[in-house]
Amino acid sequence: MTTAIGVLGATSLVGRPLLKSLVAAGTPVVACSRRPPAKQQTGITWCRPHDPPPVSTPITHWIALCPAWVTVDTFAWLVSCGAMRVAAVSSTSVASKRTSPDPAERRLATRLADAEATLVSHAGSTGVTLVLLRPTMIYDGHTDRNIVAIADFARRWGWFPICGPALGLRQPVHANDVADACLAVLEHPAPKPIYTLSGGEPLPFRDMVMQTCLASGLAPRLISLPHGLWRLAAIVGRCLGHAGGATSGTAARMNEDLVFDHTDAAADLGFRPRAFTPASDRLDAPSETVREHA
Repeated sequence: MTTAIGVLGATSLVGRPLLKSLVAAGTPVVACSRRPPAKQQTGITWCRPHDPPPVSTPITHWIALCPAWVTVDTFAWLVSCGAMRVAAVSSTSVASKRTSPDPAERRLATRLADAEATLVSHAGSTGVTLVLLRPTMIYDGHTDRNIVAIADFARRWGWFPICGPALGLRQPVHANDVADACLAVLEHPAPKPIYTLSGGEPLPFRDMVMQTCLASGLAPRLISLPHGLWRLAAIVGRCLGHAGGATSGTAARMNEDLVFDHTDAAADLGFRPRAFTPASDRLDAPSETVREHA
């Protein structure tokens, strides 16, 4: 593909490896971000959404990596830039958080669902081919807010709280694999309207935590708390600024399977996600046996 590809949300977790792949392939990139970097890079033309198109030729193919509701707000601008096909990233949270005990998580699921429906409507009225991508938990082991948050908590406190046995299955998907799927959508002659992108290795939540810590040279204790106590600890932690995005829904999902089928993505897009590979170079300290306390 030699024509320019537009990337909305280009400085995001998936945007960084995506831009690297495009530049390495010699594909011109129009990268859009509300905060574009001051330093320019060969092969990339930076702009802000809603600015006049930065190139004279139409930008027909776009990858939208920002939250789905931001893509909704920007869709008319994409069309004005010449968009004919848009790969827009959403999330499996549209399903997994729909019945969460936490009201904020239920609102997030509703917001995602509404944004997806609006994008489908906009695409239908403008003749744009829209493909929605729903990844599971995205990580890169270095800058994400999921796996890195686990390692950072364990590093700071020397232990990690789990709710009950925490045996609910997870399928973290690497940011590079999501980036590859986005590119494949643009190249497929007739993609399906929705693809799920899940990781290549289902593993229990507790194992995900243990692998994350060991890869970072940490040897924390996994402390199992009953559901009520975990929720209380999360509330206190948030008040003190130490709990990140932990909610009552987080506790419940530790024992729920969040496994999603990516068969369609594998068949159509050649999607072959890697097994869970948390970063192994965050700390120099040697790892030890992980201890568990019930």
